[in-house]
Amino acid sequence: MTKKKIAVFTGGGDCPGLNNAIKQIVTSAKDNYEVEGITEGWEGAVQMALKKNPEIISIYAPQLNETEVRRIDREGGTMLMSSRANPFKYENKLDNIHDADVSEEVFKFLNERYHAVIAIGGEDTLGAAGKLAKKGLRIIGVPKTIDKDLCGTQFTLGFDSALNVGAYELSKLRSSAGSHGMVYFVEIMGRRAGHLTYHAGVASHVHFMTIPEVETDMDRLFQLIDERRLKEKYPGYHRDGRRYTIVAVAEGTSLKGIGEVVKSRRLDPHSNPVLGKVAEFLVKEYTARTGDENARDQALRYLPRSGEPSSRDRTLGQYAGLKALELIANEQFGRMVTLGLEGTGDIPLMDVVGKIRVLDAQKCFDAQNYKPILNDLYFHEREIPK
Repeated sequence: MTKKKIAVFTGGGDCPGLNNAIKQIVTSAKDNYEVEGITEGWEGAVQMALKKNPEIISIYAPQLNETEVRRIDREGGTMLMSSRANPFKYENKLDNIHDADVSEEVFKFLNERYHAVIAIGGEDTLGAAGKLAKKGLRIIGVPKTIDKDLCGTQFTLGFDSALNVGAYELSKLRSSAGSHGMVYFVEIMGRRAGHLTYHAGVASHVHFMTIPEVETDMDRLFQLIDERRLKEKYPGYHRDGRRYTIVAVAEGTSLKGIGEVVKSRRLDPHSNPVLGKVAEFLVKEYTARTGDENARDQALRYLPRSGEPSSRDRTLGQYAGLKALELIANEQFGRMVTLGLEGTGDIPLMDVVGKIRVLDAQKCFDAQNYKPILNDLYFHEREIPK
């Protein structure tokens, strides 16, 4: 009997844990399905749908087997590569295509070629998947993002690995900051959700943190830093009593009177601004307002999402892959795998469209002192419109 054909792809930013899910899908599906990988996420799907050229399809849809995926679970990133392409707002300068809605072509091509498609991605990739599922595409979503801003799921692939790296790098900076009595503003990815900055800051005991969920008053933050900096004198501190300070800064931090700091006004294919350089801006303002030139910025940028996966992400990848195949076997299409403290589950993909999951700052953050509030719950979160 001919096996049905399914496909798997990864979209958006890479992170550890993706290869673990891919391997689990391929190895567990081998007796029931033929598996292809779609390379470069929605970009590969669009290219195949628009050109329908056998040579193009062979490039973007390689067959996957146990030999191909044998070693990938030890590596970060994604063997299938990725992109931020959006079939509802597609742009390709080489093909002279700008802001085109090619979702109907993608929908028809994927449903004709595959029994089902598994999309591993964040709120942008799965947002597009949800809208295509509404058209009738047989698709399953698997949650991944270091930002942890996907609605409906407690955990996402990549977050734990990024958290471990973020906490490690913040802790590592203490030796340099302490040796010179410096103030370090350390920028961490996360877009408009503060999960990564918050939990990395908690784990590494940073002195202060800024998160997107709470507007930052620079005058108040700098006052707190100055009060700490000259509060006490201990042997081993600088002769003037200067104490070092580490401030974890979420890239989506909104500054009072200014708003978000953006690297570029250009929007990505999913209409997101390019955030960044807020730590650099804070250093300049801190120096100008306090006269203290012993301040530096450090952007972790892509470090947290690079490298091999943590034990949790290795495990979550496996369980997510198994759950995706279960949903396909039961023909429960248009759903996203959820990963929680009590195991895997699933929700409609449309439930993740047009909104994000952020920190419930009223319950977990001291907005006057820029410090976390620790209580009986590890996660205090809420959903807001995107």
